[in-house]
Amino acid sequence: MVALLPINFFVLAALFFAAGVMALPLVVRGVVADYFYGPWALALVHAFTLGWITASVMGVMYRYAPALTHGQLPFPRLAVAQFGLFLIGSTGMVTHFAIGVWLGTWLAASVMLLSIVLFALNLLPLLWRQAGRGVAETGMFGAICFLLAAGTLGLLLAMDKSYDFMGGNLLSNLGAHIALAAIGWVTLAICAVSYRMLPAFILPTIALPRAAIYQIYALAVGVIGLAATMLLSLRGVTMWSALVMLSLLAYLATMARLMHTRRMPLDWTARHALAGFLWLIAAAVAGLALSLSGAASLADSRIAAAFGAAGLLGFFSNFIIGMSYHLFAGFVGRARAAAGWTAATADSLIHRRPRLPVFVMFNGGAAILALALLAGRQALAEAGAALVAIGGVIYVAATLRTLSFAYRSATPKAARSTLRSPAAAQESCDK
Repeated sequence: MVALLPINFFVLAALFFAAGVMALPLVVRGVVADYFYGPWALALVHAFTLGWITASVMGVMYRYAPALTHGQLPFPRLAVAQFGLFLIGSTGMVTHFAIGVWLGTWLAASVMLLSIVLFALNLLPLLWRQAGRGVAETGMFGAICFLLAAGTLGLLLAMDKSYDFMGGNLLSNLGAHIALAAIGWVTLAICAVSYRMLPAFILPTIALPRAAIYQIYALAVGVIGLAATMLLSLRGVTMWSALVMLSLLAYLATMARLMHTRRMPLDWTARHALAGFLWLIAAAVAGLALSLSGAASLADSRIAAAFGAAGLLGFFSNFIIGMSYHLFAGFVGRARAAAGWTAATADSLIHRRPRLPVFVMFNGGAAILALALLAGRQALAEAGAALVAIGGVIYVAATLRTLSFAYRSATPKAARSTLRSPAAAQESCDK
């Protein structure tokens, strides 16, 4: 059951991603015509942030935290329960956001927070041993702490809609939640995981510099300062935003050095990573602009919408898609080996042909969408969203086909005449 846990999260993530990209053209129409803060927009954002991005990162962490720390999950049964709570909480939140029922939203959010607590109980004890020493372990530890904070604040914000007990204003409170969730949780986790994974994929001739861990610290400090100043309505939002941006530029500089000295040719994982880096720059610039002006005017609302597209689709999604090309087949191989099923090579579990059209349509559509949101061009935004949807659905279809072999003993035709033992399959998948 534990061997299937990451796969369960990946399947859920793929389904949320498919639902999100298919709904995107419809939701974009309202965002361009009205405002970025509305029921359907909130539902779509949380379908991506919780269902797609958070589920994917949790699945990766469930595999890599024990591997990096050479330990085991202290409470494996709680991990299984955590997935069930995550499923209930995420679907409940997205559904109730869409229909505008705040009671149901914060009840679902409370289930989600409980799921996050169980996730932290299993992983924080493992990561604590290496926090401050290993870059990936330190970043993942901090990211989970920010996830707890973001989940708590999100629950309070939802309850505030029913009971009106929070001070401050909507935009500043919402901005603090975004800082904790999007930057503190997801971006910090991506920085941490990519410091570990990208060198393994591209084999650079230089070692990861020690400065990488200071970038993790700087980003964490920037998020704490940014969230605190927003929640308390203090001055300094621009200063903390600048610190976040500088830490991200340091991250990009380190990644550029590693990519420049690579010994492996660029594959689709590296291409999606490069695209994600460019999108990160765009998102950081938009975020800094919002910190200077706020998001009260129509122009600011358009910047906020473009910021969301650049971050959710451009940076986060490119990283997850690229990562999945290297990891998912290996995870399936491990699950099959744990079940004692006939082995399957990594090549037999994946389809490579869709990768070019997925990359072109997804990134091209996201670029059109972001520019159209900035310009307030509804028809163009819908066209870009439609391209994103086509590329996303193609990716999901190929991904679900790969993941399905973790649940069934049948093997792909290409594998039946090659490897025959689980150990051999595992060796092939690890390559």
